[in-house]
Amino acid sequence: MNKVGVLNGGSAGRQIPVQRHKVNLGTMVRGTLLACAALIASSSPAMAQAGKLDPTFGVRGVFTNSAGFFGTAAVQSDGKIVAGGEIAPEAAVVRLTTTGTLDSSFGSGGTVSISFPGDIFDGAQVIGLAIQSDGKIVAGISNFNQGFGPLFILARLNVNGSLDTTFGSGGIVETQVGPTGGSFGAVASVLALQPDGKILVAGQNAEPGGASGVIARYEANGQLDDTFGSGGLVATPVVAPSAIALQPDGKILLASGGSVVAFTGAAPRVGLAQAAGTISRYNANGSVDTSFGIAGQAASVVVAGSIAVQTGGGCSSDCKILLGGTVVATLDINNGNGVGFGLVRYNTNGSVDTTFGQGGAVATSFAPTAPNATSFALALQSNGDIVAAGSAATNSPFSPQAADFALARYTSNGRLDTTFGSGGKVTTAIGNSPASILALALQSDGKIVAVGTSIARYLAQ
Repeated sequence: MNKVGVLNGGSAGRQIPVQRHKVNLGTMVRGTLLACAALIASSSPAMAQAGKLDPTFGVRGVFTNSAGFFGTAAVQSDGKIVAGGEIAPEAAVVRLTTTGTLDSSFGSGGTVSISFPGDIFDGAQVIGLAIQSDGKIVAGISNFNQGFGPLFILARLNVNGSLDTTFGSGGIVETQVGPTGGSFGAVASVLALQPDGKILVAGQNAEPGGASGVIARYEANGQLDDTFGSGGLVATPVVAPSAIALQPDGKILLASGGSVVAFTGAAPRVGLAQAAGTISRYNANGSVDTSFGIAGQAASVVVAGSIAVQTGGGCSSDCKILLGGTVVATLDINNGNGVGFGLVRYNTNGSVDTTFGQGGAVATSFAPTAPNATSFALALQSNGDIVAAGSAATNSPFSPQAADFALARYTSNGRLDTTFGSGGKVTTAIGNSPASILALALQSDGKIVAVGTSIARYLAQ
């Protein structure tokens, strides 16, 4: 386990014996070079840095704001890191320099708090971030207060963190997605930015009489896109969206977690699992893509927390769809039953890709030191490697038990990448508090930015 501030050193060098009898100089030089090459090759696994905290970032690899947490992140073209979440009691966005310190040129000392005069907005948080091609930052915001109303909320920030007054009303967009007068309001949970600048937000309208899923699409100026669904809104059976992704052809993938019994016994085995979530696919106009799965949906054997599209070679006709999440043991994920990270790969038609992992799925345990592991995030590296992240705990990640940042890296075919961390896995204790990674972002140099209760940066090679 990597503790903050503790980095493992490289292996010690080995002595190369020197022959003292007569020898040809050219032969000796060649032999010495070969011996040195062998030494370097044999030492390289021990010296590999992949999975270690980046000592050039923050304080020994970690930036922490004790007043808040972060659930989404993006990396700007200049390498600065933007993270969104909550700094109690308001939704907040922070920007870090490339060395992991607050960027004083952004907002107030590196932080922007987003509040709404006259509204009850304590407990709000940024649930999604995207950086436009012009550098402006789009933030999706969710509010969990009763009585706030059935609203999806967007904000757009200029590069310096000020509200962009050309977007919506003074930089803010509020969209009624359900009947007024409800007691619980709407909860936006995921956001995506299309290549053409349009903005997708999905969530649920938790009104009396039952929750319903909603997808909204906005023009770049914040107006609802009336070419999408009905007036910019689409009702969906995905009641609690946990992740969203876009295919290169413009189709929209929406993942939802579920609560069903999946695994029993001491060792996780994918073949014993029952469906624990779904993926739904929509055409670019918001209609259900009935060519996917069964009537537009495919079942999952993990509680879905993230989704990604493998686009190697352009995947114009055969994108592979990765669903990441948690292998569960009982109905209630809060009771310490997340027994491992889970990955499932699908073909473009929604069938399980049996060439991936074992029969299409991978289960990764962090036992015995952390028998309860939960995954919330996925990232695809440029070489095709897959990074999954979340929490590894001695008990439930949501209880005041020991819980650490946890990552696992896989090759593109679903096998643990043994060059990463210890056998493909990394855990990092963040201070003395329970910690979890909620989102991942990749830098152009491949370094892995993990955000959650803190922000950490890991070396990729």
